Amino acid sequence: MASLPYSTTLNIPFESANLASVAQNALQVDQEISTGKVSRTIATNGKELVVTFDAESLRMLRVGLNGFMDSLILVTRTLDTFA
Repeated sequence: MASLPYSTTLNIPFESANLASVAQNALQVDQEISTGKVSRTIATNGKELVVTFDAESLRMLRVGLNGFMDSLILVTRTLDTFA
């Protein structure tokens, strides 16, 4: 696989470690469409959801982040409503 020189990490706080874990499980099921061009890892660190993106270009990094943020908004709104 080619090197992915562009990277960013998001640290997203939740009210509890359990909610961060629920968000991780919900978001992990959606794989990146451009496999090989964008890589995403999702982990938890206590109450934080830690998401790291690596991409072959800044454009692909932006595309991966935009799609993820749409899903993250849906997950957090659902947790706010039902958790």
